[in-house]
Amino acid sequence: MEHCETPTAAVTPHPFPTRLNPSMLQASLLHTYPDLTIINLSPGELLITKEPVIVSTILGSCVSLCLHSKKFRVGAMCHCILPRQTKLPGAGQFPYLDTAVPHMLTTMATRFGLAPTELTVKLFGGASVLQTATSGVDGLAIGQQNITAALEALDRFGLTPVVQKTGGTVGYKIFFNTDTGEIFVRRIDPAIAKNFAQATKKKRA
Repeated sequence: MEHCETPTAAVTPHPFPTRLNPSMLQASLLHTYPDLTIINLSPGELLITKEPVIVSTILGSCVSLCLHSKKFRVGAMCHCILPRQTKLPGAGQFPYLDTAVPHMLTTMATRFGLAPTELTVKLFGGASVLQTATSGVDGLAIGQQNITAALEALDRFGLTPVVQKTGGTVGYKIFFNTDTGEIFVRRIDPAIAKNFAQATKKKRA
């Protein structure tokens, strides 16, 4: 699902809180932005908005790309599952990096007049959190394939991440402030990351 101009109308499995929960976030984020709405981004979804919100998601082998314009305070974030499109996704779904990244950049250009070079790019995820890695024909685990696909898609627009926290064996929960461009990252329990990765694997099967 793509969330656009009105993120408060986003559909989520459970209602998201109107205030940040101290157990979820660093104290500094709680104290600084106590009243921002949280949007929980599920695998295959992306958000493009000029509204100030906190976008949250859990990453194992999946990858999230965060785009931000400091001048216009516009933010975009995706949660991609696979590197390349293998079948036609459902309406409003963006699970593939090779199609989600161009969509985000072209939408920000047409909707807000933002050239790719005006955006700050940050990249997260792509960990190997399952004991048995899901590998492609090139033998690379799916997490590494996702990282490579994200970087290749960005390179086609002349972009490189100013922050890149990818790979490894640890999952993360990230919180993206679309107003300021700040990203807060928390490690998550390995069991949670593994269960989330397994659920995502079943979803894409």
